[in-house]
Amino acid sequence: MDGLTLAFIPIVAILTITPGVDTMLVINNTLTRSTSDGLGSVAGVNLGLLVHAMASALGLSMILMNSAAAFELVKLAGALYIIYLGIQSLKRSRAKSTIYQAEPLKAKRKLTASVKEGFLTNVLNPKVAVFYLALLPQFISPTENIIEKSFILLMIHITMGVLWLGFIAIALGKMRHFITGDKFQKRLEAISGVVFIALGIKMAMSK
Repeated sequence: MDGLTLAFIPIVAILTITPGVDTMLVINNTLTRSTSDGLGSVAGVNLGLLVHAMASALGLSMILMNSAAAFELVKLAGALYIIYLGIQSLKRSRAKSTIYQAEPLKAKRKLTASVKEGFLTNVLNPKVAVFYLALLPQFISPTENIIEKSFILLMIHITMGVLWLGFIAIALGKMRHFITGDKFQKRLEAISGVVFIALGIKMAMSK
């Protein structure tokens, strides 16, 4: 492992453990649904990272960095989706019951929904694309294969993301047995809804 790759590890580790929309989504889906849904969200988030890294390696992220209109369009789409998740959480907090019913078909649908939420929350965040475009080249020397080295750095980032967010999902999943209850879930959904809406508004207003 070369020096540039070693330098990449602590930087991306700090970025991985910094709380954001992805972390909030994993926490919410784990506590209000199930550990499997939390892990499904982790999978979706990291699929989103894969898309961003590939776009960066292929130069597609240059469009977002150089076009204000394209950046604003993707940013607003991401902000609206996060706000939508917040509104859905608020609706569930006002419903008669939010307790997860483990029916096979319903469970499959919810797990699919969790993967989709994780993916869209990440892939619709243009700052992640710009982050990859700005960061990855700093750790690739002129003599290296850009696609190959980008893939290596991506795998390091995804591995850290899976381990960190997976740890959060599993740890909270174990705690969930001690804090289950309709009243708790309603409060958590309400708090999550407000946080998601605030994060969506913050994204929409960001430059």
